[in-house]
Amino acid sequence: MTDEELQQTIQEISESLEKLSDPDQPLTKEESKRQQILLLKKELLQRIKEARAGKNVNQEMAHTFTYGLLTSVGEKHPFLMHLLQGKFRWNVF
Repeated sequence: MTDEELQQTIQEISESLEKLSDPDQPLTKEESKRQQILLLKKELLQRIKEARAGKNVNQEMAHTFTYGLLTSVGEKHPFLMHLLQGKFRWNVF
């Protein structure tokens, strides 16, 4: 993922989060789960961006791997994503 694609993806996620937030109505259960996943994606993309800026290849690879897990597994099975992330935290972080 290039720096431009990374920035564009962060912007798209921010826009999606803004659409979800409505102060007049509470979020439904599905919207709440979606918001959590979007927040986690945004955080991981920010960490990838920071690791690139600091030229820390190990952290960049670890966060990219976690982001790949989140996009492939985490959206369908959020509970499984938390288990995987906890397991890999010992090895990666």
